[in-house]
Amino acid sequence: MSELSEILSLLEAERDRYVLEVVDLERRLSLVRKQITTLEALISGYALEEQMYQPQRRLSDSSSSTAVLLNSQDEIVNSQHEIEEDDIEEDEIEEDSQTASQLVDSTAPAEKEPDISDIPKLTIARKPGTLPLLEEFQDYSIQNAILILMRRRPELHFHVDAIVRDLYGDRLTSSQFKTAKTNVSKMLSTGVQMGLWYRVFRALGVYTLHYEKGVTTKSIGK
Repeated sequence: MSELSEILSLLEAERDRYVLEVVDLERRLSLVRKQITTLEALISGYALEEQMYQPQRRLSDSSSSTAVLLNSQDEIVNSQHEIEEDDIEEDEIEEDSQTASQLVDSTAPAEKEPDISDIPKLTIARKPGTLPLLEEFQDYSIQNAILILMRRRPELHFHVDAIVRDLYGDRLTSSQFKTAKTNVSKMLSTGVQMGLWYRVFRALGVYTLHYEKGVTTKSIGK
Protein backbone atom coordinates (compact mmCIF):
# COMPACT_ATOMS: atom_id res chain seq x y z
CA MET A 1 0.00 0.00 0.00
CA SER A 2 2.81 2.36 0.83
CA GLU A 3 4.28 1.77 -2.61
CA LEU A 4 0.95 2.66 -4.26
CA SER A 5 0.70 5.82 -2.18
CA GLU A 6 4.18 6.83 -3.24
CA ILE A 7 3.37 6.27 -6.90
CA LEU A 8 0.15 8.27 -6.51
CA SER A 9 2.05 11.14 -4.93
CA LEU A 10 4.59 11.14 -7.75
CA LEU A 11 1.84 11.18 -10.36
CA GLU A 12 0.04 14.04 -8.62
CA ALA A 13 3.27 16.02 -8.36
CA GLU A 14 3.91 15.47 -12.08
CA ARG A 15 0.36 16.59 -12.89
CA ASP A 16 0.79 19.74 -10.82
CA ARG A 17 4.03 20.52 -12.62
CA TYR A 18 2.27 20.37 -15.98
CA VAL A 19 -0.60 22.51 -14.69
CA LEU A 20 1.89 25.19 -13.69
CA GLU A 21 3.53 25.00 -17.11
CA VAL A 22 0.13 25.44 -18.79
CA VAL A 23 -0.58 28.52 -16.69
CA ASP A 24 2.82 29.98 -17.57
CA LEU A 25 2.33 29.24 -21.27
CA GLU A 26 -1.12 30.87 -21.24
CA ARG A 27 0.33 33.95 -19.56
CA ARG A 28 3.12 34.18 -22.13
CA LEU A 29 0.64 33.62 -24.98
CA SER A 30 -1.53 36.47 -23.67
CA LEU A 31 1.52 38.73 -23.52
CA VAL A 32 2.53 37.82 -27.07
CA ARG A 33 -0.98 38.58 -28.34
CA LYS A 34 -0.93 41.98 -26.67
CA GLN A 35 2.47 42.72 -28.23
CA ILE A 36 1.15 41.71 -31.66
CA THR A 37 -1.86 44.04 -31.24
CA THR A 38 0.41 46.91 -30.21
CA LEU A 39 2.80 46.32 -33.11
CA GLU A 40 -0.07 46.14 -35.61
CA ALA A 41 -1.35 49.51 -34.37
CA LEU A 42 2.12 51.05 -34.69
CA ILE A 43 2.63 49.56 -38.16
CA SER A 44 -0.75 50.96 -39.25
CA GLY A 45 0.11 54.39 -37.85
CA TYR A 46 3.54 54.62 -39.44
CA ALA A 47 2.23 53.29 -42.76
CA LEU A 48 -0.34 56.08 -42.76
CA GLU A 49 2.31 58.61 -41.82
CA GLU A 50 4.45 57.49 -44.77
CA GLN A 51 1.55 58.28 -47.10
CA MET A 52 1.59 61.87 -45.89
CA TYR A 53 5.01 62.51 -47.35
CA GLN A 54 4.48 61.03 -50.81
CA PRO A 55 5.33 63.62 -53.49
CA GLN A 56 1.86 63.31 -55.01
CA ARG A 57 -0.51 64.25 -52.21
CA ARG A 58 -4.20 64.21 -52.91
CA LEU A 59 -5.94 67.37 -51.85
CA SER A 60 -9.63 68.17 -52.02
CA ASP A 61 -11.68 71.23 -51.17
CA SER A 62 -12.64 71.77 -47.58
CA SER A 63 -16.25 72.68 -48.27
CA SER A 64 -17.58 70.21 -45.70
CA SER A 65 -15.10 71.05 -42.98
CA THR A 66 -15.82 73.52 -40.20
CA ALA A 67 -13.76 75.58 -37.83
CA VAL A 68 -14.46 76.35 -34.22
CA LEU A 69 -14.03 80.00 -33.24
CA LEU A 70 -11.79 79.52 -30.25
CA ASN A 71 -11.13 82.31 -27.80
CA SER A 72 -7.44 83.01 -27.45
CA GLN A 73 -7.63 82.53 -23.71
CA ASP A 74 -8.46 78.85 -24.29
CA GLU A 75 -4.79 77.98 -24.84
CA ILE A 76 -3.57 76.80 -21.44
CA VAL A 77 -0.94 74.07 -21.43
CA ASN A 78 0.98 72.90 -18.37
CA SER A 79 4.77 73.06 -18.20
CA GLN A 80 6.48 70.24 -20.07
CA HIS A 81 8.25 69.15 -16.89
CA GLU A 82 5.19 68.83 -14.63
CA ILE A 83 2.00 67.51 -16.23
CA GLU A 84 -0.97 66.00 -14.45
CA GLU A 85 -3.08 64.30 -17.10
CA ASP A 86 -6.42 65.30 -15.62
CA ASP A 87 -5.45 69.01 -15.60
CA ILE A 88 -3.99 69.35 -19.13
CA GLU A 89 -5.81 71.86 -21.32
CA GLU A 90 -8.79 72.06 -18.92
CA ASP A 91 -9.60 75.69 -19.76
CA GLU A 92 -9.14 75.16 -23.48
CA ILE A 93 -11.39 72.09 -23.52
CA GLU A 94 -14.12 73.87 -21.54
CA GLU A 95 -14.09 76.95 -23.77
CA ASP A 96 -13.97 74.83 -26.94
CA SER A 97 -17.16 73.08 -25.81
CA GLN A 98 -18.87 76.41 -25.16
CA THR A 99 -18.02 77.75 -28.60
CA ALA A 100 -18.61 74.54 -30.57
CA SER A 101 -21.82 75.96 -32.03
CA GLN A 102 -20.01 78.92 -33.59
CA LEU A 103 -19.19 77.27 -36.91
CA VAL A 104 -18.19 78.91 -40.17
CA ASP A 105 -18.55 77.03 -43.48
CA SER A 106 -15.47 76.94 -45.66
CA THR A 107 -16.20 77.12 -49.38
CA ALA A 108 -12.74 77.74 -50.79
CA PRO A 109 -11.97 75.81 -54.00
CA ALA A 110 -9.28 73.15 -54.05
CA GLU A 111 -5.79 74.65 -53.98
CA LYS A 112 -2.30 73.88 -52.78
CA GLU A 113 -2.98 75.56 -49.47
CA PRO A 114 -6.55 75.42 -48.12
CA ASP A 115 -8.35 78.49 -46.88
CA ILE A 116 -7.80 78.75 -43.12
CA SER A 117 -8.93 82.35 -42.75
CA ASP A 118 -11.89 81.21 -40.64
CA ILE A 119 -9.57 79.62 -38.07
CA PRO A 120 -8.72 82.29 -35.47
CA LYS A 121 -5.27 82.94 -34.10
CA LEU A 122 -4.26 83.45 -30.49
CA THR A 123 -4.17 87.01 -29.24
CA ILE A 124 -2.11 86.38 -26.10
CA ALA A 125 1.27 84.72 -25.66
CA ARG A 126 1.53 81.22 -24.29
CA LYS A 127 2.74 80.66 -20.76
CA PRO A 128 6.52 80.56 -20.25
CA GLY A 129 7.83 77.00 -20.29
CA THR A 130 5.10 75.76 -22.62
CA LEU A 131 6.40 73.33 -25.22
CA PRO A 132 6.41 75.40 -28.46
CA LEU A 133 4.74 74.34 -31.68
CA LEU A 134 6.56 74.72 -34.98
CA GLU A 135 6.74 78.32 -36.20
CA GLU A 136 3.89 77.94 -38.70
CA PHE A 137 1.52 76.83 -35.90
CA GLN A 138 2.69 79.08 -33.06
CA ASP A 139 -0.13 81.59 -33.61
CA TYR A 140 -2.81 78.91 -33.13
CA SER A 141 -4.17 76.77 -30.32
CA ILE A 142 -3.25 73.09 -30.44
CA GLN A 143 -6.75 72.13 -31.54
CA ASN A 144 -6.82 74.68 -34.37
CA ALA A 145 -3.30 73.63 -35.42
CA ILE A 146 -4.59 70.05 -35.77
CA LEU A 147 -7.52 71.31 -37.84
CA ILE A 148 -5.15 73.17 -40.16
CA LEU A 149 -3.01 70.07 -40.53
CA MET A 150 -6.00 67.91 -41.45
CA ARG A 151 -7.39 70.46 -43.92
CA ARG A 152 -4.12 70.37 -45.82
CA ARG A 153 -4.51 66.60 -46.31
CA PRO A 154 -8.25 65.97 -45.95
CA GLU A 155 -8.24 62.45 -47.40
CA LEU A 156 -5.51 61.03 -45.17
CA HIS A 157 -5.73 59.19 -41.86
CA PHE A 158 -3.49 60.72 -39.18
CA HIS A 159 -1.79 58.76 -36.41
CA VAL A 160 -1.35 60.71 -33.17
CA ASP A 161 2.44 60.22 -33.24
CA ALA A 162 2.60 61.69 -36.75
CA ILE A 163 0.48 64.67 -35.68
CA VAL A 164 2.84 65.33 -32.77
CA ARG A 165 5.86 65.39 -35.10
CA ASP A 166 4.04 67.56 -37.66
CA LEU A 167 3.12 70.12 -34.99
CA TYR A 168 6.24 70.07 -32.82
CA GLY A 169 8.98 68.78 -35.14
CA ASP A 170 11.13 65.67 -34.91
CA ARG A 171 13.74 66.91 -32.44
CA LEU A 172 11.78 66.36 -29.25
CA THR A 173 13.34 64.58 -26.31
CA SER A 174 11.56 61.54 -24.90
CA SER A 175 10.05 63.67 -22.13
CA GLN A 176 8.98 66.42 -24.54
CA PHE A 177 7.40 63.89 -26.90
CA LYS A 178 5.41 62.38 -24.02
CA THR A 179 4.20 65.84 -22.99
CA ALA A 180 3.26 66.81 -26.56
CA LYS A 181 1.47 63.52 -27.18
CA THR A 182 -0.58 63.93 -23.99
CA ASN A 183 -1.68 67.42 -25.05
CA VAL A 184 -2.44 66.41 -28.64
CA SER A 185 -4.37 63.31 -27.53
CA LYS A 186 -6.54 65.46 -25.28
CA MET A 187 -7.33 67.82 -28.14
CA LEU A 188 -8.02 64.95 -30.57
CA SER A 189 -10.55 63.41 -28.18
CA THR A 190 -12.23 66.79 -27.65
CA GLY A 191 -12.34 67.39 -31.42
CA VAL A 192 -14.11 64.05 -31.95
CA GLN A 193 -16.77 64.99 -29.39
CA MET A 194 -17.26 68.32 -31.16
CA GLY A 195 -17.45 66.77 -34.64
CA LEU A 196 -14.33 68.49 -35.97
CA TRP A 197 -12.84 65.18 -37.12
CA TYR A 198 -13.41 61.46 -36.61
CA ARG A 199 -11.73 58.48 -35.00
CA VAL A 200 -10.86 55.61 -37.36
CA PHE A 201 -12.11 52.17 -36.35
CA ARG A 202 -9.67 49.30 -35.70
CA ALA A 203 -6.69 51.67 -35.68
CA LEU A 204 -5.51 52.87 -32.29
CA GLY A 205 -4.81 56.62 -32.19
CA VAL A 206 -5.79 57.30 -35.83
CA TYR A 207 -8.07 60.17 -36.92
CA THR A 208 -9.31 61.73 -40.16
CA LEU A 209 -11.06 64.97 -41.16
CA HIS A 210 -14.09 63.53 -42.95
CA TYR A 211 -16.70 60.98 -41.92
CA GLU A 212 -16.42 57.64 -43.74
CA LYS A 213 -19.27 55.17 -43.30
CA GLY A 214 -18.01 51.94 -41.80
CA VAL A 215 -14.52 53.39 -41.38
CA THR A 216 -14.86 56.13 -38.79
CA THR A 217 -16.98 56.92 -35.77
CA LYS A 218 -20.50 58.11 -36.52
CA SER A 219 -21.05 61.56 -37.95
CA ILE A 220 -22.25 64.15 -35.43
CA GLY A 221 -25.13 66.24 -36.69
CA LYS A 222 -24.26 69.91 -36.95
